[in-house]
Amino acid sequence: MKSNILLILFACLCLSACKSSTEQTTATKPQSIILERIDAPAFAAKIEALPNEQILDVRTPEEVADGTIENAIAINYHDSDFATQVLKLDKDKPVMVYCAGGVRSAKAAKILKKQGFKEIYDLKTGYSGWTQK
Repeated sequence: MKSNILLILFACLCLSACKSSTEQTTATKPQSIILERIDAPAFAAKIEALPNEQILDVRTPEEVADGTIENAIAINYHDSDFATQVLKLDKDKPVMVYCAGGVRSAKAAKILKKQGFKEIYDLKTGYSGWTQK
């Protein structure tokens, strides 16, 4: 009889420990990251829909001089400290990133993702696609 009671207590302790472990794992689950390559109309719609987006222009200063998307922050992808410069942005706010044709922005988006930015939208057609929308 005593051994049955001890066995039941032991089983209850084991179940309780398993439940606590599961709850802790669920609570510390990493937040999902959004990384989307979208066309110019969808990019414009996101800019309108998101209240606190950051628009990142990764083109060279010469390219930026030819025109830019309103309120864009210019950080040249070719700068040796690009990865450090983008850390000035808020990781918790959406980032809308573009370049001239879509190649550099795709690479920049991967860097942003690696650095912990949670919501990234890449203009796959680049600024050239933006001006034709």
